[in-house]
Amino acid sequence: MVIIDKLAVVHEKAQIGANCQIGPFCTVGANVQIGDNTNLKSHVVVDGHTTIGSDCEIFPFVTLGIDSQDLKHEPNSISYATIGDRNIIREFVSIHNGTEEGSTTSIGDDCALLAHAHVGHNCIVGNHVIFSHNALAAGHVIIGDHANIGALAAIHQFCHIGTAAMVAAMSRVIQDVLPFTIAEGFPAHMRVINKIGMQRAGYSDEEIAIVRKTFRTLFMRELRLDEAVAEALSSFPNDNNVTLMLEAIEASQRGLARPENATYEINVG
Repeated sequence: MVIIDKLAVVHEKAQIGANCQIGPFCTVGANVQIGDNTNLKSHVVVDGHTTIGSDCEIFPFVTLGIDSQDLKHEPNSISYATIGDRNIIREFVSIHNGTEEGSTTSIGDDCALLAHAHVGHNCIVGNHVIFSHNALAAGHVIIGDHANIGALAAIHQFCHIGTAAMVAAMSRVIQDVLPFTIAEGFPAHMRVINKIGMQRAGYSDEEIAIVRKTFRTLFMRELRLDEAVAEALSSFPNDNNVTLMLEAIEASQRGLARPENATYEINVG
């Protein structure tokens, strides 16, 4: 049974799944689809061509699928926002739709977006991602599975944050952060391997050790990056995690948030 509060405004064309709850002062637009068992607690605005999965918890004053803030956005164009299953979206979070006609902003499954987080137009956010309080992702940011974005961190447009990477609180990210690393600073630089994050995501001690060795090869030796990439590939030619790191280097458009010299001291031994 769907429970819609008498003070909510839900368009008759909206598609609402079984056992959903829509609390007071929520508004749901005509082109919205909401999966089963999702709860909009109160004062939630869902508009545009927006799809929300099942078993999501959406807290007060959230806005989903609102038009992109990009000044290139054309009025009356159709773009999309898609949000997966089992997501927790806390107070005042905003997720905007894509800018260009037919484009999409997407959030995966099992994510937690804490209060005041923002996901800008055309972002692609993976599964099991955490946005801490007031973490911000500008347009066209890509964030891999199991990434953790710290409170008050800001990610520049078109940056990539890799799988199981962590961006420390209050960091300013203006270049790509490789999978499995921790980036911190203003601007942010990769510091160490995200050992705890990898453990929580289910990686073995052996996998973590190989990733750490690869990080040292890439950044802690006096090698040109192309030489370091070749050596890492030669050392671990069949390791999926190393391949993921090297592919991220090859695909980078904004460059890498390379470690500072001081990082060397915490990666030896």
